[in-house]
Amino acid sequence: MYMSDASDSPGIFRARVIGSITGCTNPESAELLPDGETFVFGNCALMVGHPAYRGGKGIVYLDKQAFISRAKIVNRDTVVLDERKLIDGLTATLGCDVLPVATDNFPAGTVFICEGANPITAPGGDSLFDPDTTYPRLLAFDPVAGKILGQIPLEEEGEIGQVYNRIDQPNGLAINGAGDIFFGDIPNGNPVSQLPPPVPSAIYRIPHDDIDYISDNMRSTGDAVQRIPTPGFVNGLTVSKDDDTLWMVSCSVHDPVKGGCYRITLEDFEAGVQPEPVIKGLGIIDGIAVSKRGTVFASTPQSGEIHAFGKDGSHKVIRIGDQDDRIVPMPADFNICYPKALDGEPALLVTDIAVGRAPETASVVVVDITGL
Repeated sequence: MYMSDASDSPGIFRARVIGSITGCTNPESAELLPDGETFVFGNCALMVGHPAYRGGKGIVYLDKQAFISRAKIVNRDTVVLDERKLIDGLTATLGCDVLPVATDNFPAGTVFICEGANPITAPGGDSLFDPDTTYPRLLAFDPVAGKILGQIPLEEEGEIGQVYNRIDQPNGLAINGAGDIFFGDIPNGNPVSQLPPPVPSAIYRIPHDDIDYISDNMRSTGDAVQRIPTPGFVNGLTVSKDDDTLWMVSCSVHDPVKGGCYRITLEDFEAGVQPEPVIKGLGIIDGIAVSKRGTVFASTPQSGEIHAFGKDGSHKVIRIGDQDDRIVPMPADFNICYPKALDGEPALLVTDIAVGRAPETASVVVVDITGL
């Protein structure tokens, strides 16, 4: 059983760096493609200190400055950048995942990525965009051709917005083996620091059979999209490599469990209620991943740590490389993968969100965690 409270003294796991992509611009999430070699990641392009947003305290995304990159794990010791700007001119590219089951509109292997998170400003601008004029969406693209294939609109006029509300900050995204799409909304677009947020923090499920209806902005087969409100604010989402269930983390300073990891079932979506956390007390969490062995990984960007929780109740903190210096100072959303080069052992695709540092000083690091 996993630990229920993370306030212990964890052990240390020393992980090996396979390679890294440097010169990134606030990368948020990376995902390995089905070939077992190629991965894509979004560079979300943000700033802190915008005077119009919370007195200069908080993240603001730069309009049309985000882009998607593609890279490759060549062997056990080499990672190379393939295309720096596979798709350019985007805004706030956050969580992403790969569609395993085709629809009529989207072939298997399509990547979906969250885009258009509030608050947004023009580069160098002194004001924020009106949220009603922004267009949050789940963008679908071909990671080989670098071609946009379509979108799932998340503004008020879209199918999901009509049933629930417009999405303020689409962030985490995950897709299960059946092709259902899950995404989270962190409603940070309000210009003040206190609650309530502009819309409910929640996770949403789009059943595979309804993806095409919603992407075409047509009425789906009934009220197919399901929602679970998340009192502690949702951030990262993942689908477990162990049992194909959804996991999420909470990230707010208002979080009643002070940073929790949650296992979410389809029955929970039917009930529309967030279950009790499996792990709690981690603080401000960003990313989450679950391995084939059932090990739960969670990142805490403010402390620069990645935690690993085993089914046997163990708790370890991953140290990347041979030194204690932080190779990934601010780990954001990340994903676990099983590249061909590691012959069945896992690796982490870890993104450094680099909030408050100079542009293009961040990196995506591929980390060998064999044995975890």
